[in-house]
Amino acid sequence: MNLSYFARKHLVNFGYEALNLFPSSLTKRNKRFQNIHANERCFILGSGHSVLTQDLRLLKDEIVLTQNHFQSHKDINIISPGYHVVIPKFHPREYDKDWIEWVQDMESKLPPDTIFFWGTNTKEMIESKTNLADRSYYIESGFHAICLRNAKVDITKRIMSIPTVITQCITIALYMGFKKIYLTGFDLDQVCRMNERDKIRFYGHSQITRNEAEKKIEDDSGASGFDFFNYWMIWRQLNLLRKYAEQHGQEIINVTNGGILNVFPRANYEQVIAEKNVEI
Repeated sequence: MNLSYFARKHLVNFGYEALNLFPSSLTKRNKRFQNIHANERCFILGSGHSVLTQDLRLLKDEIVLTQNHFQSHKDINIISPGYHVVIPKFHPREYDKDWIEWVQDMESKLPPDTIFFWGTNTKEMIESKTNLADRSYYIESGFHAICLRNAKVDITKRIMSIPTVITQCITIALYMGFKKIYLTGFDLDQVCRMNERDKIRFYGHSQITRNEAEKKIEDDSGASGFDFFNYWMIWRQLNLLRKYAEQHGQEIINVTNGGILNVFPRANYEQVIAEKNVEI
């Protein structure tokens, strides 16, 4: 069978990553989170513009996972997330100053008991530039969904690559055993708003999205058409995660107000909140 250069490249990468049979001591620490929230529910909050149309103060008694720059939300102290998930560092080292400023902003604004998940390539920065080491855990990613039949959900080992933070968040929530995982603020409509990069996130820009490296990545991805492959990769991962959830008696439910995420069943955000005292 003839394979394109792109397909060969990813299959080779997959082969190398499959050789990583022994988890690192860094990710082994994540074992403590396995099924820690079995039979509970959680809310994962995305940064889509629609999140501004929902009253997140209603989540004050819920288990919440936030991500990336969500510390900038005006109600972050009321939301008081138990967990905060950050994408692995993807900019070259010359932009480390932006990343340091970004993670220090998280440290200053998120609650003092929030637990953090970072990419393994951020460990040195976290330990040398913040006081978050004692409540930080690390994720190692890399498996390409194009080569997988089943989701990689064991966070003590290498998980799937992270085209966007939603797949990282859902993977962690599934590993924690949540019975129902609600998604809100995941509009995932960037591909429809390529000329509106200032409006796709509710906060506009963070320290790492306003720099020239990020703008170049976005421009190159749009011009090359890679955006569309990346979207397929996101959808592929989300379908694998949905399949995993179904096989393990878990549910992923989208309560985003609008958006184009059509992988999971939808529900009404306010109605779901009203059901919090009903056994789930």
